[in-house]
Amino acid sequence: MLKMRYCAYLRVSCGLMDSKKPLFIFSSATAFLSGFFLAVLVFALLYAGGYVIPKSSAQNIATPLFSPGSEDDIILLIQSSQNTLDLEMYTFSNMHLADAIVESAGRGVKCRVMLEARIQGSDSVLKMANYLSSHGVEVRFASNKFTLTHSKLLIIDGKKVLVGSINFSNNAVLKNREAAVILEGPVANDYESIFNQDWDIASPSVSNT
Repeated sequence: MLKMRYCAYLRVSCGLMDSKKPLFIFSSATAFLSGFFLAVLVFALLYAGGYVIPKSSAQNIATPLFSPGSEDDIILLIQSSQNTLDLEMYTFSNMHLADAIVESAGRGVKCRVMLEARIQGSDSVLKMANYLSSHGVEVRFASNKFTLTHSKLLIIDGKKVLVGSINFSNNAVLKNREAAVILEGPVANDYESIFNQDWDIASPSVSNT
């Protein structure tokens, strides 16, 4: 009798009898606990080794934007401004985007636009500058400190940034293949800082030095 009980015990222990479910539960629990403690160990080793996962990477949101067809999205972004709108743009000829900025200025948004006057067809740049400035937008021309100010940068309320290859020209928003991204989060502070540096050395006239 003792021998039969011992054999039955061995058969249960080896999974030969109706014991699959308990063994499965035990195995799942063991796997879960093993994975949990392994994850804790990995994070502990990373931090002990001086590696810190950047907090800002989890706080920033990136939304891709492509042309052709970016005009409406950019207008909506401009219209979302509540306090400030800062634009550093290489070429600017699209009147729909210009009108959206003028409308924002009319709502009391502080609008600053920096243009590059040393490009081919600079007469169109002056025309755009005159149009914007005559409608309450502060306009400056990029400094000669750089060979060119080639930025395509729009900052909304210091919180959202449109940056990429999209100029505010008709071709760029309606015809060309362009790629950009709208960033939201702490990273906007870096772009705002660079814009302010460029704005401080920019000139209210084309004959800047």
